[in-house]
Amino acid sequence: EKSAPTAVVDTSTGKVRGLRAGGVSTFLGIPYGGDTGMHRFQPARAPTPWSGVRDCHALGHQAPQLAINSSGMTGGASLNTDFIKQIMTIFREGMEEGNEGEDCLVLNVYTPDASPRRRRPVMVWLHGGGFSIGSGGDPQYDGNALARRGDVVVVTLNHRLNALGYLYLGALHEDFADSGNAGQLDIVLALQWVQDNIAAFGGDAGNVVIFGESGGGSKVSAMLATPSAKGLFHKAVIQSGPGLTMGDKAVAAAHAEQTLAKLGVARADVHKLQTLDHKAVMQAAAAASASMGAGGRGVMSPVVDGRSLPAHPFTPVATELSRDVPVMIGSTKDESTLFVAATPGFGTLTEEQVRTRLVGMLGEKKGVAALQVYKTLRPNDRPTHWLTRVATDMGTWINSIRLAERKQAQRAAPVYMFRLDWETPILDGLMKSPHGLDVPLVFDTVDRRRATLGPGPEPQRVATVMSQAWINFARRGDPSQRGLPWPPYDTSTRQTLLFNTNSRAVSDPDRAAREFWSG
Repeated sequence: EKSAPTAVVDTSTGKVRGLRAGGVSTFLGIPYGGDTGMHRFQPARAPTPWSGVRDCHALGHQAPQLAINSSGMTGGASLNTDFIKQIMTIFREGMEEGNEGEDCLVLNVYTPDASPRRRRPVMVWLHGGGFSIGSGGDPQYDGNALARRGDVVVVTLNHRLNALGYLYLGALHEDFADSGNAGQLDIVLALQWVQDNIAAFGGDAGNVVIFGESGGGSKVSAMLATPSAKGLFHKAVIQSGPGLTMGDKAVAAAHAEQTLAKLGVARADVHKLQTLDHKAVMQAAAAASASMGAGGRGVMSPVVDGRSLPAHPFTPVATELSRDVPVMIGSTKDESTLFVAATPGFGTLTEEQVRTRLVGMLGEKKGVAALQVYKTLRPNDRPTHWLTRVATDMGTWINSIRLAERKQAQRAAPVYMFRLDWETPILDGLMKSPHGLDVPLVFDTVDRRRATLGPGPEPQRVATVMSQAWINFARRGDPSQRGLPWPPYDTSTRQTLLFNTNSRAVSDPDRAAREFWSG
């Protein structure tokens, strides 16, 4: 369908115009902050106001990022096999390529009506990609379908990533006290922009949900514990990214020292990092974290610095800052197939090989016990999938449950638990329900990710139900829908919505596995 220009909308920094098609008006690349290259490693500033009308028809810059280093994804396995190339192609579908720059503080608005006549729920998406890659402009995050289906306003955004967003230089100079959370403070600035401007786009600033998957889920977790974000959103959804803890200040400071050493910059000259080529800084930071081994994992993520992030979001208990914010949390049943797919023998491992790997991961006693639990739960699965379920459940799944338990223990706002159990048929069903499978279902952008979801009507059936649940949660804080009640989670019944071709709430699914990991 042809698109036509929208009417002009007034924002706090200037007038904008978007494009309208199919009953939705789209505004791409609206600046919510100034060029971060001018204030690298420091909190973002407001954008420079403009005169005249700015046509917002094209995505703005992505945050600078390094290429996907799949050896990180695959534990160092070779990436040159045909199978791996196929996997990488499939899972890159729906990702934006190129167009990077430090002037990346932009957001996109999708609305049924860009006028203040009515106030709709606002859904603000925080993209995935760890804290190091990705963009709000990925085609699978297109907000048109959600806006149309739910009569909601969707906002997606870009913010600083990896070293530029999360390298903690605060121990080296007070000018950089907040650098470990610069990317998070960008998101706060975007949420402030929503408060100031969304009414003009038909949104209700008093009814904002933040939602995100993977690294985006961890961003949501961190936002729940960020004092400057308090009151800027009213509900939260964490998909496959439960952030119980964030980065340790001492480890982050040690990583910064190593980054400077790799760049040959003296501690006293830390300000030089503001003028060096940004790719060189990012590469040095990546090399520094690699040289720290296991201790360097996750160093470029939000830091508990005692300032912009005073404490861990959900450890030892749920943050009091957002006790009144309802939370929806969950994961996919087989997150880890995506990460294990590139390892030799994926899909053809024997029970003995899986036992050996589990003992290597968990020690003799626990490894053998884990195998028994999953063999009993899923007797018909391939041994490979016992391994991927262990990797999924000991991380994302049990941590999502822990987060829900700690949230529920506050006895304040409800928490709702889900799991995506629908399995994609691609690659002969080997991937089952992998990490990221929920995203195009929630956004109702099935056709943007057919390589991942497979053909036929099934993915759309699941997407129709999932996207409606998210819309209902955005609208009223309760994700139930006609014919699909979804009770809040509590430790007595542990009601969990299992999304599948026939979705339903189940009490304590895979209880034996939950008890094994909780023990």
